[in-house]
Amino acid sequence: MVILQNMSAASKIVMAATAILASGAVAAAASTHPDFTGLWKAYVVAGAQRASGFGGPRADLPLTEEGKRRVEEYKKLLGPEQANPGAYCVDYGTPTVMEMPGGYPLEFIQKADQLTIIYEVENETRRIYTGSRQLPVEKRIPSRGGYSQGHWEGDTLVVKTTDLLDGRDQGAHPHSDQATIDERFWLSKDKAGKSVLNYEASITDPVYYTAPVKIQRKYEPLQDGFILPYRCPDDFWYSLLDLRTEQLKAGKPANARMSDVYKAREAKE
Repeated sequence: MVILQNMSAASKIVMAATAILASGAVAAAASTHPDFTGLWKAYVVAGAQRASGFGGPRADLPLTEEGKRRVEEYKKLLGPEQANPGAYCVDYGTPTVMEMPGGYPLEFIQKADQLTIIYEVENETRRIYTGSRQLPVEKRIPSRGGYSQGHWEGDTLVVKTTDLLDGRDQGAHPHSDQATIDERFWLSKDKAGKSVLNYEASITDPVYYTAPVKIQRKYEPLQDGFILPYRCPDDFWYSLLDLRTEQLKAGKPANARMSDVYKAREAKE
């Protein structure tokens, strides 16, 4: 009986050790990829100006005739204030969010099967799924950010973004809902030894472009930084509450609508 008990205890020890080694191997495999986790800001070469991410389409875009027509049509919709999605609390979408309009920081949060990217403005969030767990194609809902599926090629994260909504308002790089965006992320060092996160994208869109359109950006670490709350819908909600508070104080029904908030703001402009 003693011998059997000793054998049983020994087998348990062997099984536990095997489990530990296996988990260590999995962790080691996961850690072989570069880790993009952290806060990043636009990388600026000394003496150069940072691209703003705002403005109209790039002058060198290889537009189709239909693409030219849509660009001109969209320009007419902007009005005298030159409206943009961000001014109306709308997510910028892909690829504009990666061009960091306004220069706010991006936060990358990386785990084994997903890279999450959060832009400070409206806390706009992208999720790039890098593991075997993927949303079935038939369940993907088109959005401004699209659906992003990635895989590793050595130290480079390669991403394909599909299921995009029409992006005629996508700043320098408008696109249709037929667009696909192929993206690449990798780390390097500049001459001073500073870490650089490199980003490249290629937009393919038969509606807008006669050839793929290339985008290149670089980011550098934002030391000791934080992503701060930045959500303009909150302001509209509090303004509505303020209007209804004024109605109650005046002995009136609290029935102000969001359209009344817009009118009050327009009156101040």
